[in-house]
Amino acid sequence: MSLLRLALCLIGFALLGGCAAAPQRVDSAPAEQLFAQGDFRGAVEAFRGLARGRTGAARATLLLRAAESLREEGDLLALRAQIGEIAPKWLQGEALARYELLSAELALNADDAESALSLATLDPQLLSAELALRAADLRARALDRLDRPLDAAGERMALLTRVGVDERAVLESELLASLGKLDPDQLNAALAALSANDARRPYIERALRTQGAAALRQVERGSRAVGARDGDAAIWQRDGAPAGLRVALLLPLTGPLAPAGRALRDGFFAAYFDDVGRRPQVQLIDSGASVESALAAYQRAVALGSERVVGPLARDQVGAILRQPALPIPVLALNHPDDAIPPPPGSQQFGLLPDEEAAFVAADMLARGARRAAIIVSSEEWGLRAAQAFRVQFTGGGGVVSAEARMAPNSRDAVATVDAALAAPADAVFLAVQPGQARLLVPQLKFRDGARPIFATSHLYAGIPAPVTDRDLDGVRFCDAPWLFDANPALTPRADLVGALNTVASSPRLVAFGMDAYRLLGYIDWLARHPDDYLPGASGDLSLDAFGRVRRALVCLEFRDGAPRPTDGALSAFGP
Repeated sequence: MSLLRLALCLIGFALLGGCAAAPQRVDSAPAEQLFAQGDFRGAVEAFRGLARGRTGAARATLLLRAAESLREEGDLLALRAQIGEIAPKWLQGEALARYELLSAELALNADDAESALSLATLDPQLLSAELALRAADLRARALDRLDRPLDAAGERMALLTRVGVDERAVLESELLASLGKLDPDQLNAALAALSANDARRPYIERALRTQGAAALRQVERGSRAVGARDGDAAIWQRDGAPAGLRVALLLPLTGPLAPAGRALRDGFFAAYFDDVGRRPQVQLIDSGASVESALAAYQRAVALGSERVVGPLARDQVGAILRQPALPIPVLALNHPDDAIPPPPGSQQFGLLPDEEAAFVAADMLARGARRAAIIVSSEEWGLRAAQAFRVQFTGGGGVVSAEARMAPNSRDAVATVDAALAAPADAVFLAVQPGQARLLVPQLKFRDGARPIFATSHLYAGIPAPVTDRDLDGVRFCDAPWLFDANPALTPRADLVGALNTVASSPRLVAFGMDAYRLLGYIDWLARHPDDYLPGASGDLSLDAFGRVRRALVCLEFRDGAPRPTDGALSAFGP
């Protein structure tokens, strides 16, 4: 019997006097004591002995208790015989519900899932909290047998918030096992049918990740900037965290991710020093290169009395911290773990994800009328993730991927790559490649059909203006972080930081990411209360979904005369 089953079995039953009204008073305390002590076989005999010579409700209730004792003993054969002796017409209220649940369990054991589901679907008003848990578990098991994994997942979702930590782990495992019966196409079709805040959404996404597949995303931009609501002026905070907030910033200052950690640090403190008069207290802690060092850094933040943790950065470190049984300090994690586990209540996830960016580009391409797309991506891990996310989003929106080609990082053979990508007719091309590869591919694509639009992720732009070498990219549309193009007048212009911070030139997107990590501190609670609002950020327009995940809406640009220019008047900072 699983831990969850055991937890659901240990239901405290009222003494006989608390069950259905009986005309005969019976002292069942000795039998109940045997049950409480775990002597279920002795309890069976005691309850049956008390039932002899009794009639009506008293007899039915005593035999029900004997049946429940047999269930705890695990003797389903004897339980089936015992149930047959009970006259349910004498049972009322909760006693009748307990009888129905025993019958449902027997039906499920006999592979009659339809009957089990019907018997376990009871009026909630008749059920105690414990019986409601047991009924939901029975319905979930019956739905699994009926090949209705999404419905089974819904039943288990309802149980998650009502069980302890150990039982929750078992329940989540069963939930994911149910969803694992569906293939990626079925899972993504289910995602498309769910509302944005359906509690099953993150678990379906985890099931997809387990299968190595991408999840269909809801690509939406918030409708209002923070503070734009009528009457908000009195409660709207300007940029920055509440004054005096004790923040621990966990970043990799040693190890292979140290360069990224330094860029994030520079962006975080650039926003910090720009926030005159409202600064929190920030303690910078090295999260190192291992899971152990990140966990130790988190514990140090706890010991220092921090009220909020920002970080860590590595996916495995984020996953390890979020999987802890309890988080005494809420976390704004700077990545998403590989298993797609959502953050616990009060914590959030924020990341620069290539698959999220690719999904955004797919939605942009569909909005512009493209219906057949050719894909060319880098053969590196990030490129494959981008291709997978683009494909799911594009086909989920009604498009068709006509062909796909991959290009090794050191490959110079643009002709063969383009031949493979255009093996079938396409009315648009999606690129997820580095700048050098893009400069080889785009002229070949234009040579084949200069009118065919080309869309790309931000990877094709190095982040540094190069109008001579980037002239070959003219006409390519891509989406990126607005701060790189001074598209947000509320932020310190990029040029003002270039001389002070080397990372602004070498890693501008990570610097923008760090700036937003700081600025989010003042708006996390606001965004959680106002899901339609967004924070105009350095890395994008930032909103918060129902599961604590920060979503980025990017700005879209097009290369003209070798430089990124706004499309549709999106960036007023640029000239025509």
